[in-house]
Amino acid sequence: MTLADIAPPVQDPAPTSPSRGRGRQLVVGASIALLLAAGGIIGATYYYDSVALPESTVTYQVVSVSALSPQVAQAFVAAVDPGFYESGDSLITQRYAVIAAGTGEESDLRTRIMARKAESTYTKEEILDRYLNRADFGRGAVGLVAAAQTYFGKPATQLTLAEAALLAVQLDPDHPAQPAGWVKILDIMVDHEWLTPAERSSLTYPG
Repeated sequence: MTLADIAPPVQDPAPTSPSRGRGRQLVVGASIALLLAAGGIIGATYYYDSVALPESTVTYQVVSVSALSPQVAQAFVAAVDPGFYESGDSLITQRYAVIAAGTGEESDLRTRIMARKAESTYTKEEILDRYLNRADFGRGAVGLVAAAQTYFGKPATQLTLAEAALLAVQLDPDHPAQPAGWVKILDIMVDHEWLTPAERSSLTYPG
């Protein structure tokens, strides 16, 4: 009998279970996905934090919304975004962010982040104030003070509801003709109970 006769036979290594191999692959894949997701969250957070709160200074005369009659202010809200007071993603805020950012594009990601920050920082009155004092009303009139003087030759604080509704047509995103837009704005105000039907029927188109 030789040494080869008494040595135990050499066994082939046990094959790896296919299910165990797949399990390891899933664990590795999940770990990579989590790392990528974490990196994406960090990157997105950094980008969000890098976007400044919308600020824009003006060198011309402005008027505070609080100095206007409530219905005059509501006429502009009715024209641009009747849901402004309830909405967290208002077109008025987006438009203000566009003006402040100077991008000219409401769907731009940076502009939308600026709008979101404005909504969480400023009151609705402050946002409306900032927008109306920077909005383009046509005829070279930028801001409500200039618009009141250009169209009616009076201070913004003396605008009537009928006059404010006519100015507000300039801001309507649907760009209606003035008479039709004026009627539309007043009807929206009645629908939102900012104006009674009796008050509505007493108004005449300015001009």
